[in-house]
Amino acid sequence: MEEQYTYEYELIDITFEYEYELQEDAVGLVREDEPINDVDTTQIEYDADGIPMGRTKQEIKIREKVIKDFYAKWIAEHPGKAVMNRFLKKKILIKYQSINETYSKASRTYASTKAVFKLSDILANSTLVGEVIPKKNKNQKQYNKLLYMRYENIKLTVGLQRSNSDLVQYCITVPQEKEKPLP
Repeated sequence: MEEQYTYEYELIDITFEYEYELQEDAVGLVREDEPINDVDTTQIEYDADGIPMGRTKQEIKIREKVIKDFYAKWIAEHPGKAVMNRFLKKKILIKYQSINETYSKASRTYASTKAVFKLSDILANSTLVGEVIPKKNKNQKQYNKLLYMRYENIKLTVGLQRSNSDLVQYCITVPQEKEKPLP
């Protein structure tokens, strides 16, 4: 049975719709019968949800696809691409950069990948623990400041956009012991 989905992605100020059919694997859906970029998945240990638990390059690649797939599904279920945060009393938006930054960072550890599945709860219930001035790199230059927020043991980084003062989810991770603690 073919299923068809439509997703909107926002790049800078241009919005476009992208349609794909599920069996085409266009957004990186992981299928058991198909290797991911010639990755041998036979020696990988998976949890009950089918997420690899190790730290090899192959497992990270699979978790990247899992996170992208999750965001695609989440966006389909939340057409407004935003959730009201109870603490800030403002909506936190999901944009293209939210997905890119999160999959590249959260896929590095199993715990961070699992945390992404709590996206709606994280966006709605996280509390502010600190603010920083963003770096001047290409990923952060569009923000006036970055807000560090926490939900359970999960760190949510939210950017305050310069252009329109929107709050945008920047990244979700579970801090490791060797990382600096949140303020």
